[in-house]
Parts: sequence; C-alpha cells; structure tokens
Amino acid sequence: MNKRGLSIVVALALALGLGYGLAQQTFDVAVFFPGTLGGNPLEPPITAGVARVRQDFPNVTVRVVEGGAASDWESGLTALVATQTYELIITLTDGMPQILQSVSAMFPDQKYALLDSAVEGLPNVYSLMYSDEALGFVGGVFAGLLSKNFSMSGDSASPKVGLLAGTPYPQMDNKIHPGYAAGAHYVDPSIEVLFAAVGDWNNPNRARDLALNMFNRGTTAIMSITGGGDPGVHKAASETGRYAIAVNTNQNASMPGVILGSVLKRIDNSIHSAVEAALAGTLPYGTTDIAGVKEGAISIADDDLYREFVPGSIRDELASVMDGIVSGEIDLAALLQAELGN
Repeated sequence: MNKRGLSIVVALALALGLGYGLAQQTFDVAVFFPGTLGGNPLEPPITAGVARVRQDFPNVTVRVVEGGAASDWESGLTALVATQTYELIITLTDGMPQILQSVSAMFPDQKYALLDSAVEGLPNVYSLMYSDEALGFVGGVFAGLLSKNFSMSGDSASPKVGLLAGTPYPQMDNKIHPGYAAGAHYVDPSIEVLFAAVGDWNNPNRARDLALNMFNRGTTAIMSITGGGDPGVHKAASETGRYAIAVNTNQNASMPGVILGSVLKRIDNSIHSAVEAALAGTLPYGTTDIAGVKEGAISIADDDLYREFVPGSIRDELASVMDGIVSGEIDLAALLQAELGN
C-alpha cells in the first residue's frame, strides 16, 4: 500500500474511532433532592421522571442524591458539585434558591435546573415555576363540576365548593385562590366559593374543624393546601360523606373515594424536558419559565381510582376544559383577571 493509501486508511480509522467515542459518550445528570425521599409525596414523580430519562436517553446516567436534613443541604450540594462529574444538576423546591446563590458562586461552570422555584441573576441556573393560577383553576373546575352533579353533591341547586390554606400568602391570595374561584365560576357563575386559612401549616385538628364547618354548610368538595393540616381535611370529608381534592402529587390512594382527585405538578415531565433540552444544548440557563396546563406541567391524576370514583361525565368535561386551555380556546389569564376584578 502506498503512502497516500495508508494515510487514507489511518484517517478513516481515526474518524471512525472518534465517531464511536462520541456515540458512546455519556451525559451525566444528578437530581439533588432537599430532604429524604422515602415516604415523601414527591418521590413518585421524581422516580417516574428519572425512569423516563433512562429509558428515552440511553447515553444519560442519572444519580438521585438525598439532601437529608435542611442543615445539610448546602454542604451536600457543595460536595456533589465538587466532584465535577455532572453536566447538569437538577434540584427543586423553595429551599434551594439561596443555597444555589452560594454554591454557584463557588462553581460558576456547573449547570443547574431548579424546578418548582426560581432564582434570579445566575447565568448557570435554569428555573421552572409551575403556574399557581392553572393549579387553582383546574382544582376549581373539578370542584365545581362535582358540586353541580346531583349524584355527588345531593344539592346541585345551591352549589358550594371550598378552598383551605395553611396561612394567607401572596401566591394563595393573588393566584391560587382567584384561579380556584375562576375555575368554579367557569362551570357555573352561581357557585359559592368558601375560603378559610388554618393559621399555620401543621394543625390537622384546626383544619378538620374548618373543613367540617364548610361541609356542614353544604360544600361538596374542598381543595386543601394546608401542609400538615391536610389529613384533618381528608378526615372531615370522610366523616361527612363529602370529598377532598389534593394538590401537587397523586394522593388518591391514601383515601380512595374520599380524595377524588389530585391536581398535579408534573415534576416527572419537567425532569424529562430539562434533560432533553440540556442534551440538545437548548436549556435556557439564566432564565425562568412558568409552565401550566398547556406545557404539560399541570394536570389531573388520571389513575384507576379517579376513573372508578369520578363519574365519566365529570371526567370528560374536565378533560374538555383542559383541552381548551391547551388549544387557546380558554383564556386563563382573562378569566383570572375577570375574577380579580369582581
């Protein structure tokens, strides 16, 4: 073989070798959870999201790291970043922005995706917030449909729905509560929306008392965002033969036939989308997105229990409303503005 032919063979071999190396190159991701996953309601969506990533992207490795006690979160994340192993670290919840401010200053080249919270001014962090308005609206539509169904309410002529919060706070006052009321009134403007705040985030007895008061006044269903008070709301629903609506994660199985539905923050979808965009080089670090129904980030838990205990007509109507939001036929922002103007 002459020198020119040998050069071509060598060049081809090198090219093939390089291509093979790139094809086999892994993209390493860590999910840092601030807390302990075992028994945490966020465990199922995180596990589902990680499983989908592993299935859809064979060259991606994903390691899930638990942060344990809050006092250990910053040191735990710092140690994880210091390994310089991961192209992307995903973390979540409102406990992390201040920690990310500190850690990202020490490791400015590390890329992060922060879910269900936001941090400003960090060019290496992508933040994704879930639309509180959409979460409230979907819950309000569901509760409103239950209240207008005689087989579920027993008194569809005087429909009432309820919303319980742990304490008043800006997102509740300006987004979730108006969204919930707008959803109920989208079903029927005559629906009465009752609201109460427990006064703290870990008082199931007080939450139960407030829920009983609402149920005894004819409320069909209550959506509760009361933290540790939620079991009290669920107990009150069980005691009165009424219904509860959970939020954030699927809690239908904890009290089948009582918790009729769960309005979900689709953390599983968000993990998958963040990894997909990071792989493509299109994850917009340094920005914050707000995602709702249209983006697949807010939905209702459509499981066997939901289909067993919720009449098909209600499921179909709720699905139609959500399709309308996705298509743009339903203008959620306009409905919310109208509600705030009332």
